[in-house]
Amino acid sequence: MDITPIFELRSRLRAAMIVGTNLLAEDFRLKKATESFAALSGSSPVFAKINAMTEKLLSENSPECLLDTITLVDAVITTLGIAEVKGEIEPLPDNGCSAIIVNAPYSRLSAVINALISSGGGQYNTVTAAWKETPKIFNDYRVRPALVKGLGASYAELADTAADILKETGKDVIPLLKRDFDPKGKKEMVRRLNIIEELCGAEENDFYLEQLENAEKDVRKALIYLLRHDEKNIGKLIELVKTEKGKAKTAALAALVSFDCKQTEEFFAEYAKKKPVEVIDILHRASSDWTSRLAARLIGELLVDDKGNKITLSQAAETSKVRLKAKTDFWAFNSALWGKYGEDIENIYREFRCEKNTPIAVGMDMRLEETILATNDEGLKALAMELNNAPETKGIYAGAEAAARFLSKEDSTDWLVKQITEEYTERKKSKQMLDNSGILKILRKIFFKDGKYYLTNACYDPINDKWLINEPRGILQPLKGAVSDALMNCSCWEYARILGDWIDENDKEYCQKLGNYFSTLSSTIISIGFLLGYIAKCGIANIKGILVRECKIHTSGTTATVRWLTTNLPGSKEYRLTEVRELIELLRSGKLVMKNVDIEALSAWAESGMN
Repeated sequence: MDITPIFELRSRLRAAMIVGTNLLAEDFRLKKATESFAALSGSSPVFAKINAMTEKLLSENSPECLLDTITLVDAVITTLGIAEVKGEIEPLPDNGCSAIIVNAPYSRLSAVINALISSGGGQYNTVTAAWKETPKIFNDYRVRPALVKGLGASYAELADTAADILKETGKDVIPLLKRDFDPKGKKEMVRRLNIIEELCGAEENDFYLEQLENAEKDVRKALIYLLRHDEKNIGKLIELVKTEKGKAKTAALAALVSFDCKQTEEFFAEYAKKKPVEVIDILHRASSDWTSRLAARLIGELLVDDKGNKITLSQAAETSKVRLKAKTDFWAFNSALWGKYGEDIENIYREFRCEKNTPIAVGMDMRLEETILATNDEGLKALAMELNNAPETKGIYAGAEAAARFLSKEDSTDWLVKQITEEYTERKKSKQMLDNSGILKILRKIFFKDGKYYLTNACYDPINDKWLINEPRGILQPLKGAVSDALMNCSCWEYARILGDWIDENDKEYCQKLGNYFSTLSSTIISIGFLLGYIAKCGIANIKGILVRECKIHTSGTTATVRWLTTNLPGSKEYRLTEVRELIELLRSGKLVMKNVDIEALSAWAESGMN
């Protein structure tokens, strides 16, 4: 049914209110609108009443009748729920990605959009809260362009969050990232490239080459480094090494060294003859047979002091005693060892000597451990076990040996338990944290996913200015049982956090064991937020007395703190209410004193159903 006549009638009635009822008899437009509306009078009783009222109005010219008629017409239009908008229907704007409309209040959408495109405080919290509570909002076609603009936010955390959200949306966002791309831009354009790289890699090689033609500064460096995803770019990269300078040239070299082929091996064999230090500096993220041989050779050639005498890597580490002839240092050699393997590399580790628990020792252990995780090389795994137990290097390569054992089929449970217990005992005696211990660092790299435990490692890439995650390695050692028991027997913050990451929600027996353990801990050992989260994840609920126990520890807590604790207790609402009532009784009796808690306000909150 065409209801346009009722809108035309309202328009003429409003005009009549302006000019007055004396001229109604001469208003031919109102008469025409009344005649058009008469056709609708039989469709409903209310339309019939409006028709009768307009006829009466035209015959009597009464101001009261005009007011009654227009009031009824307005009421009917309101109930129809239709808005009258002039203009032609147009399609949704093409913003470069799929036109998805999310069914969400515009107030929420506009708050997120403004947070992404505006400056000032509070914007980061608005975006992160929306991402946590209503992530579907970020699929809306109105929000996605704002996300891309958010990549240029002056607040780095906000820009990084926008990047993370865009990565989660998948390849649909690629056209939007490529639209209006400015190869002469700044950090925002680099972030766009990082997202495109992560989602597409070599698929967008033509785009990288096209933008490179006019690119400048950091964008140029980023585009050059992206060429490492396609071997077809080797010739182009060799050309860029000859024409570029500074960071752009370094990016070209770093991209080239990642290719495991004869062409790049021959190129670097020649290039290293003239600029060996430059090559050492870009070997830190390469792992192949030829880069391993090249690294071993260059380290040997560059180990010469300022007097021309051959020295060892151990001597090069003693910077207060020895100065190298070349403009490099021990840490450059150490970085170049990443990802390298083979007999010549193994001999470099074997010949190295240093004191235990020094930065040098930590650096060598870390490099061998990371390389084992990156390559899973059997020779290096055997080397780690050999060196960490040899008299001259005993205990220096604990992290590397732990990595090797976790990736070995041979049962190392006894060794792992011994390491955990001894390190905890030693650190407790010296009243030191466990942060720098070799075994702890490797335990922290274990994570649980899809029913299995894995070891992974993150390495810093200075070209990209970000951390890169190596391929996870499946753990072959049993963690549930003696190893977990050893961690539980050594109650400390570090070990409790590790156990929290090892929770297998599908193993009810293991969860019960861990849940009971977490339930006995107080927040003097582990943060209460983590503690409650671990307990809930284990499926343990309704633990009697935990709220009172925590409040006795944290007597300086406020009313808000107690409410937060109560709300986050794992269990039923009835249980939480019982817990807070017990606490209130102790506070009122004076048996427990919390000066910053308003007892009456807390009681009112509890009795309102904790709402």
